[in-house]
Amino acid sequence: MPHFDVQRREAPEVPLLTHIPHSAIFVPPRWRRQIILDDEALAAELLAMTDRHTEELFAPPSLSLGGAAFVNRVSRLVCDPERFPDDAQEPMCKKGMGAVYTHTANGGLLRAPDFSALEREEVLSEIFRPYANAIEAEVEQMLERFGRCLIIDGHSFPSMPLPYEDPTLERPDICLGSDPYHSDPVLVEALSRTAQAHGWSVGHNTPFAGSYVPFRHFERDERVTSVMIEVNRGRYMDEVTGERRDAFEEVAALVGELVETAIRFEAFRHTHFKAQLSTGPLCLHVGRGSPQLDALLARQNQTGWAYITAYNPGGREASPDDNERAQGRLSAELVDRGFTVYAGAGEADVGDWPPEPSLLVLGVAEEEALLLCERYGQAAVVVGQLGGEARLVTPAAQPLHNGSSL
Repeated sequence: MPHFDVQRREAPEVPLLTHIPHSAIFVPPRWRRQIILDDEALAAELLAMTDRHTEELFAPPSLSLGGAAFVNRVSRLVCDPERFPDDAQEPMCKKGMGAVYTHTANGGLLRAPDFSALEREEVLSEIFRPYANAIEAEVEQMLERFGRCLIIDGHSFPSMPLPYEDPTLERPDICLGSDPYHSDPVLVEALSRTAQAHGWSVGHNTPFAGSYVPFRHFERDERVTSVMIEVNRGRYMDEVTGERRDAFEEVAALVGELVETAIRFEAFRHTHFKAQLSTGPLCLHVGRGSPQLDALLARQNQTGWAYITAYNPGGREASPDDNERAQGRLSAELVDRGFTVYAGAGEADVGDWPPEPSLLVLGVAEEEALLLCERYGQAAVVVGQLGGEARLVTPAAQPLHNGSSL
């Protein structure tokens, strides 16, 4: 049986790689001999430590959106692919849960006291390194095809803390893990609001923190974005038996929304925000400045600007007539308030989202732009200042449903 499985269509259509590292309960016979627990104790440890059913939660929406899913097929008790292979770098090594576990969740021995460095190296050589090399190759393919890669790290956690965990940490319905180098705060906030719109509580980096990035790219390649989504197991499974609860499909639907929100916001960050000026076309990108726009602002003695639309409020596709009426109201309001407005369209560089008619507005402050964004049901707005970069910002109170238009 392969140690991992890569699920995809013939070729990815979006730069999305969902990582599902802890869903497996399989312990191959060769490695079972290293584990000193009897079968009953091993079954209990697997129940406690396995993110059961996360493949069924995370892989289907990733594939339906045109991404890929990288799924571990061997239990983390044999080898944990998300740990650092060097115990000196891995904080969980202190609890006996480095790349190769030596202890159980309650602190007892998983492997014998005389488990040798040679035996550990065999696990790393035969399981850990091939896995790491394979997922690095998948990310490289995404980077070559799209110029970027979004990793969604799919997990679950028990509703009550295990003995090795900090019992004082909050245990919400959803935990969003982020990394200072590889996670976009706007994306994390969008995911949070998507879950909260369904009445789910959300924790940021609690009870677990961070998000997986392959070693080759970790803190080296800013083209790789990563966010961890952990679902409280009490929401979707019986934690005594490991079986799904009746609410599983509802939870799966929400996870699907979260995955869609993530890939849409990643697309926002790489959309070409175009406007038609009297002197010709202008194109804006999140995270970049625009000398052309700066010159226009200076000529008109303005400092602030925003790029906004009224199309498809709430992320639900509206009819052409409804979209045109909403866009007309937005345009008329802006003109009535004395702003200078240029028509344009936002075009994502990948995916099948059609260009969305939008408006470049000069002279508007960020606070006003956020109020307009909220009033017209949009998930985000692109804003900037003379001499600065374009930034994607979100109104704090605006819920998302099934992704969202800009």
